[in-house]
Amino acid sequence: MRTSIKISLLCVMITAIFGYQNARAQVIPTTTNVRLFCDATDLDLGDAPNGEEWHVWYSASETTTPTDGVVLTGTTIPAASLQTGYYYIATQGTAEGSCMSEMVEVPVYKFAPLTVDFTAPSSYCIEDVAAQELVGTATSTDAYQNFAYQWYIVEGTTETPIDGATTATYKPTSTTPGDITYRLKGGYLVDALRYCSATVDKTVTVTAKPATPTITIEGNSSGETW
Repeated sequence: MRTSIKISLLCVMITAIFGYQNARAQVIPTTTNVRLFCDATDLDLGDAPNGEEWHVWYSASETTTPTDGVVLTGTTIPAASLQTGYYYIATQGTAEGSCMSEMVEVPVYKFAPLTVDFTAPSSYCIEDVAAQELVGTATSTDAYQNFAYQWYIVEGTTETPIDGATTATYKPTSTTPGDITYRLKGGYLVDALRYCSATVDKTVTVTAKPATPTITIEGNSSGETW
């Protein structure tokens, strides 16, 4: 009975260890030596060494024996078929009987498409500037949800970053009457670098305070002396 319990416990421990190792083997944006790709980007291997050709395999988790062969389009893995996981790349001479090189392991993470938007007043009076706020959001189906933001003022084709405006919200400070076009840029943030950004622009009108009116009242009653 005790031997049976010991064997059962050992099996549970082995299963847990292998499960943990397999979980660690999944590619994430901070995996060592990972190559990060946006949704619409091909993986281009470039030309193989002279007289050789590429051979590529894929595995969702780290392995020493990949079996899922990858068909290249020329020298690329098209964006449509590129996946998060491990690619194993080797070369082989094109001459009959040529040997194959050792495989190189390349971890790849492919980000899901990202969109950004923000809410903003269509206009505000200059005396109400302190109550205004632009509120941005980044939306993605990706499991990785760490985003970077930067606000800009856009004039024609020129975007000027607003100093310090690097969070999802921004409180405008302009009290100059006229139209101001704000741009919010958002992207995935990995180790202080930004990836696969998207932008959105909106225009806000700053309205001047009317001049103090001159009031002329006619027909008012006169005081009586009696």
